[in-house]
Amino acid sequence: MKHRPLLPLLFAFAAAHAVAEPTLVTTREGFAAIAENLAGSYELGSDIDLGGADWTPIGTDSAPFTGTFNGNDRAIRNLFCTNSLSGSDYRGLFGCASNATIKRVSVSGTVAGKQYVGGLVGCITGGTVISNCIATVEIAATNSYAGGLVGACAGGSATNRIVDCRADGFVSGSGMAGGFIGYVYAPAVISNCVARGDVRSAASYYGGFVGRLAHDDATISDCWCSGAVWGTGGDIGSFIGHHVRGTNVNCAVSAYANGPRPFCGNDPAITGGRLTQADIKARSAKWPEAPKRAKSSAMIPISTPEELLAVTNNLSGSYVLTADIDFDGETIEPIGNYRTPFKGEFYGQNHKISNFYIDTTDKYAGLFGKINGGRVSGVQVEEGYVTGGPADSGLEDVGVGGLAGKIDSKSLVDGCWFVGEVWNTNSVNAGGFVGYTADAPVILRCCVESYVANESGKSYTGGFVGNHGGGFIADSSAQSSVDSSDGYGGNGGDNVGGFAGGVSKAARIDTSWCYSYVSSDGGHYRGAFVGLASSGLVTGSYYEDTENGLKAAGTSSGSDDYAGITPLGDEEMQRKESFTALDFVDVWKIDEETYPYLRTFFSAYELWLNDVGITDEPKPEDMPKPEDMVNGIPAGVRYVFDIDPSIGPADLTEPLLDIGFDEDGNPSVTIPEPVNTEGAALTVQATEDLADWSDENLVPMAYDGGDGTWKPAAGGSPPRLFFRWKIDFAEE
Repeated sequence: MKHRPLLPLLFAFAAAHAVAEPTLVTTREGFAAIAENLAGSYELGSDIDLGGADWTPIGTDSAPFTGTFNGNDRAIRNLFCTNSLSGSDYRGLFGCASNATIKRVSVSGTVAGKQYVGGLVGCITGGTVISNCIATVEIAATNSYAGGLVGACAGGSATNRIVDCRADGFVSGSGMAGGFIGYVYAPAVISNCVARGDVRSAASYYGGFVGRLAHDDATISDCWCSGAVWGTGGDIGSFIGHHVRGTNVNCAVSAYANGPRPFCGNDPAITGGRLTQADIKARSAKWPEAPKRAKSSAMIPISTPEELLAVTNNLSGSYVLTADIDFDGETIEPIGNYRTPFKGEFYGQNHKISNFYIDTTDKYAGLFGKINGGRVSGVQVEEGYVTGGPADSGLEDVGVGGLAGKIDSKSLVDGCWFVGEVWNTNSVNAGGFVGYTADAPVILRCCVESYVANESGKSYTGGFVGNHGGGFIADSSAQSSVDSSDGYGGNGGDNVGGFAGGVSKAARIDTSWCYSYVSSDGGHYRGAFVGLASSGLVTGSYYEDTENGLKAAGTSSGSDDYAGITPLGDEEMQRKESFTALDFVDVWKIDEETYPYLRTFFSAYELWLNDVGITDEPKPEDMPKPEDMVNGIPAGVRYVFDIDPSIGPADLTEPLLDIGFDEDGNPSVTIPEPVNTEGAALTVQATEDLADWSDENLVPMAYDGGDGTWKPAAGGSPPRLFFRWKIDFAEE
């Protein structure tokens, strides 16, 4: 009997069981070719720029991607996926994946579709595993199942897994929309994942992390989100929009993002776990800042009065203010009214809209007449004069306010202020900031300085809000004179307060304060803070108690006492320790001889201290060493500034000083072009001691017209330099 040689048999066995080398992908064409073999193994060999040309997603519901893709920690940029190609479902870099593995890739761009729309994958099923991926993608779905990373996890009995992933993009959908994933209705384990993008929905089931969780074998653990959530329709949650089945373990919402919006939209008993704000800060310490919605290319820029008034032509659009706007005393119409409210997005970037008159008989009078499911952020109004009210004084669904006549649905208004006068001549509901709220809007970090007069002698007049009929107001303030006399010597209106005229059982106010004078000739229910409110509706709030001689509330379940509102004297109003409920780390500041004010602007000096973890005045031993790196810039050369943004660049960017070095390591700085600085002297200053900007400690700087930079006048580089730029106006 002859024996076959063993060596050839071993080679044959090895050949039959060899694992094929993954296909190396380095170009757009190579990536698109994955669609020719959806079961293959692929590896990214370099970053890829898709060029912004319309992209056909890899995999469909009938022919999903089933292979393996390893991004090798590389990036795919300029993804542009729209409805222009055949089919509008299953949109993303990958359309649909089943029993696939996708890992270690970051993707950025824009994806639009009808449903199953995600930044990385439209839909996963069949035991798909996604790990260590990042999506910074703007999502727009005209229907359901929209998520920042994955549109939906759907179908099958195999467990899908998503671990160590992050979604930073804005998500817009029509129900079942989430900052990370829109809908989970299949076995899934989602762990250690983050969503930092905002979420907007035109229908129910939407949340900061997941829109709807609906499977017994689905678990979300050690995850958090920080984006804002707003829109129309029910079941809106800061983390989960609608919970049917499934488990949430040790998850959280960054407290600064959504204020009092419930963790779970349909079940208030479902809350976060043990993940703390300190945990969140530690996990994200080395990440780049989340993209700002106002910077999106989808925004329509506004820089003139004419462009601002043209917003009424498209009240569902997305807008960004790029300059201050002065109406020079012009009478204008509100943006949005009771028939066609404002439903879009408006980002003021802390620019000012000033010197205008509004006089209307529409049901809602304000810079914005009615905001319904929209967002208004960072708008500063100065010298605003608003008057109006419908001729039919018997109406109750009306409102006159400085920023808005009415805010309802699940709208979000944040970081705004109004300075001016509000006059209600015909009807109920007048407020310095907003006349009337309803449903469940959220108003965060807003302030008002105003004179509010309700000459009609009708009910509900407040320094901040007239009739708070629904929703949440938090971290806001009012310094107002509130007058509810009828102007004819008769009785004034009922329900009058320094902050709120009335608060219904569907509404809440938290962590807010007022310093207001309240007058009403013979009206019922006058309060220094609120006129008419049951106990528990106002919490963690304060008022200056020497101005009016009034109790906190005109009524509180039959009593003038109100546990949630604390009276303070004038001197107490100027001390941090008086305001135990206010957050003086992220939200408020207070200086000597000032009342609490919102941290609308953080100076770059504070940002620098944040960067290096210094919370108090820096000590020498706390200072970073020159060789340390902070955000890619040597810690020995950082920037600070002490400039009002209104006279700074038209569009503030970070860093405000671009720092460069020549071949010898000598620094130079370039500053952005300032605005509104005619007749001013601009200089760049440098110091070796961050805490000392006295003249004798400054390092002389000189402007080099050759390259447009500022450099140390004596040449060379001290061991440590901090820069700032300064504008001085000549005294008239």
